[in-house]
Amino acid sequence: MNASYEVRKLRGRDAFVSSSALGRLASVDTVVFDCDGTLIDVSRSYDAAIIRTVSYLIRNFTARSLPVEKAGGELIQQIRRTGGFNSDWDLTYALSLFSAVVMEEGTGISGLKSIAADFASKPRLGWRSVDRYLDASELDSKSVREVRSYLGYPGNPLKSRLAAVFDQVYYGERLYEEVYGVKPERSYKKGLIDLERIIVTRETLNEISRTVGRRIAMATGRPYIAVEYTLKRLLDYFERDASVYIGDGDIFPELAPGLAKFKKPSGESLVLARKEFGSGVLLYVGDSAEDRLMVRNAGAPEGTVLFAGIYGSSFNEEEQISYFTGTGSDVVMKDVNQIPEILEMVRS
Repeated sequence: MNASYEVRKLRGRDAFVSSSALGRLASVDTVVFDCDGTLIDVSRSYDAAIIRTVSYLIRNFTARSLPVEKAGGELIQQIRRTGGFNSDWDLTYALSLFSAVVMEEGTGISGLKSIAADFASKPRLGWRSVDRYLDASELDSKSVREVRSYLGYPGNPLKSRLAAVFDQVYYGERLYEEVYGVKPERSYKKGLIDLERIIVTRETLNEISRTVGRRIAMATGRPYIAVEYTLKRLLDYFERDASVYIGDGDIFPELAPGLAKFKKPSGESLVLARKEFGSGVLLYVGDSAEDRLMVRNAGAPEGTVLFAGIYGSSFNEEEQISYFTGTGSDVVMKDVNQIPEILEMVRS
């Protein structure tokens, strides 16, 4: 780890604070949060939905099984670290096509790990980068093209088999119908969304509010309805006009053009929050590579947008700490509930 970080015990857990950021952290007047993995534990919902959807689609198309769950967490983290896979549909697409390759080659999970590692060795951006990679690597065979056609991606659940299966698994029967206005083809009485656990506490949000007032917002790829379903009244702490719910564009196509510019790792959501709040120093809190890149892409004067990286939601905490400190994050911490003590520490 870079020697310029100070290690502090906050709430009994290690937090790494950049020595050069101490003064700027003391001036934070706005806090913007990522949602998944930051405010909400999605390891048993979104992450599990990726693995379950890939397994279902491959089994349904090939009539053979691939135990993706054996390496699911590792594969998901690898691909997310490329910085261009905030969309779990895109990530599902990547793992589905990589799975199709190894099913044809007969290399199993070891082959899947190898392809994912090679793909993740360079920055990538969304589902198109998957197609380009397969073509450049001469892996885009006839059978892979057949699987691609079967997935019907990109598209929302009304047009794409991949997106439909994923959201039926994630939302469950009742909420899926509420979101899309149609009954799901597959009946999942309980969606994986019901397994989500709220990480952030009301106490934490109260303490942050006492420090920065109502200048709290959210920048997330999930739709508003899914955020509201899990956070419930805690959502009242976040200013709606300064927040961005990119997933609303998947549910309401008329909103998609206006939301396109906010898709992570774009920094436009942070630009919006700074403008809405008239922010002097904004702290953005997230758990992924695209969250880190957002701060760089915000185009703000140096020191006016800071980044706090969460490592506790990672499949491999040590690797995540190394990534965040290695990319010059201002704060690296176990979970979001350490923020009040950090803000208090730098102001004392």
